[in-house]
Amino acid sequence: MRKITVTFFLTLLILCCYSAYRCAGEVDEMTDKFIRLHVLANSDSPADQKIKLDVRDGILDVTGEILSGSSDKAKAMDSLDSGLERITNAAKTVLAEKGCTQNVSCTLKKEYFGERVYDGFTLPAGEYDSLVVRIGEAKGKNWWCICYPEICVGAAVGLDESAILTDGELKILKDPESVKYKLWCYEALLKIKRLFIKR
Repeated sequence: MRKITVTFFLTLLILCCYSAYRCAGEVDEMTDKFIRLHVLANSDSPADQKIKLDVRDGILDVTGEILSGSSDKAKAMDSLDSGLERITNAAKTVLAEKGCTQNVSCTLKKEYFGERVYDGFTLPAGEYDSLVVRIGEAKGKNWWCICYPEICVGAAVGLDESAILTDGELKILKDPESVKYKLWCYEALLKIKRLFIKR
């Protein structure tokens, strides 16, 4: 009897782990479809925060052109990678025009973001491919958006129009309350992963 009970609970545990893994995988596949733009200001001073927004505007003009022919995320990443010098120069031009002598760097990297509420949808916490722009010491409040698909500005496409997300993925973004179990599984496994990576 004891052997049967142990077998039952082990089977149940395995099924629960498998279910959690599948649910987390759905969210992970969705987050992997985005490229985020992350601009970090030198400091929280009003002047530095204003410079951050000026640099953002200059970069968005350039990234819009760079990404205009990207039919999928892989091509978007390649376009941004080959256009990094152009993006950096655009940021430097803005700083020079504003009489700012701070350094600026632009890199493509994986970054962890907490849950963020955007216009009409919620991006779950997770690791995202990101175009990271660091101004000066990059210790000030940051600004972020999604540069692929292009929904950083009002004139850009919406999530529904982007055609890169399934109905299930759109539900995760627009109605996170209805998929709390999936998000909980994803965030739990992500925390475990980050814990091992830090070690």
